[in-house]
Amino acid sequence: MKMLRVLKVFFAVALAATACCAKSRSNVVNSTINTTSSAIAIANLDQQIRQAGNEAGVEELLLVRSRFLGDYEALDRASALGEGRYATSRELLLRARTRSAVHRFADALADVEAAERTGAKPDEIAALRASILVATGRATEVIPQLEANLVRHPGFASRSALAVAYAAVGRIDDADRLYAEALSSLDTTLPFPYAWIYFARGLMWSEQGGDQARAEVLYEQALKYVPEFVTANIHLAEIEALRGDNESAVELLEKVVQSSHEPEARALLGVLHLRTGDSQRGSREIAEAQTSYELLLTRDPMAFADHGAEFYLGPGADPERAWVLAQQNLANRQTPRAAALAIKAAEASGHYSDACALLRKYPDSVKSVQLQIWSPDPKIGPSVRPSGGEPSGPPSKL
Repeated sequence: MKMLRVLKVFFAVALAATACCAKSRSNVVNSTINTTSSAIAIANLDQQIRQAGNEAGVEELLLVRSRFLGDYEALDRASALGEGRYATSRELLLRARTRSAVHRFADALADVEAAERTGAKPDEIAALRASILVATGRATEVIPQLEANLVRHPGFASRSALAVAYAAVGRIDDADRLYAEALSSLDTTLPFPYAWIYFARGLMWSEQGGDQARAEVLYEQALKYVPEFVTANIHLAEIEALRGDNESAVELLEKVVQSSHEPEARALLGVLHLRTGDSQRGSREIAEAQTSYELLLTRDPMAFADHGAEFYLGPGADPERAWVLAQQNLANRQTPRAAALAIKAAEASGHYSDACALLRKYPDSVKSVQLQIWSPDPKIGPSVRPSGGEPSGPPSKL
């Protein structure tokens, strides 16, 4: 199953990249590679999912579907299947991946350790463990290992894994160079890995590099490979909305809400409709987004704690709920982004002593990560908190 082999490498990279969030001389966009059209690739993915049934390995296919298409039913199914089997080292590693996908990182690491005791391949164990540690804010621990692995096994997997780790510790130039080299190392006609790398680069430049123009180009390139890519569409819509191109942003978001149940898209769509005077529709969409978030938080609380906190800091208008969720998220992974979100939530909810304590503990977090929080009030606008002070307004750059 060639697709599964390729996606297995891709998934380990994607796990860490989504949890992390200077100018570079690296090319922003390489020339577009001719790949299988996304419609055909998705149809092939769905066919392989059907053929695999409930066999071990289908979890990884389901996780890819969830990651690109915002298919949370696929995520639930992958998680349920993973929880049901853990007799062999392969099954333990599959469960570690499904647990990581819903941000149960401690449980995932326990599965990796159990797989190691039962004879799993050292390289596979090392790659998965490294991705989990990067996702939980421990990138500095694994960078030496990832650098050594790149020397031993230069290729897409080793370059992209190290790029994610470099991005996590703020080495943006180095990360961008490695992302570009990873793209050049790809040897597949599948569009998914290309789209994901461009998206990860865009997210890095948007949230850490403060370069919205560069991020926009990268998101657009990701969507050339996979136009259905839900999260890339949302982030591109945010950039368009920031510069006042509401019509284009709404068009992107409406496509997303028609094809998925992604609450982030519906919430932003509601904000934009409120700002353009359609208060009834906007209020309804924000209420629908809240219902979806609460359902997802009930099913997988750790997986959606961060986006839930952002929603309640913005259109959800419940800073205390945001503070609770942000604390849960930070307890689960001590990344700069998680710290910045917790500090913002503490300030917004009036927990000033907690905000000060967090600023002392994570002094660089609010400087290294830009959080985009959308307010329904056009007078307030989107709030970006690059420091511990007052909102700075629209960024230069979710």
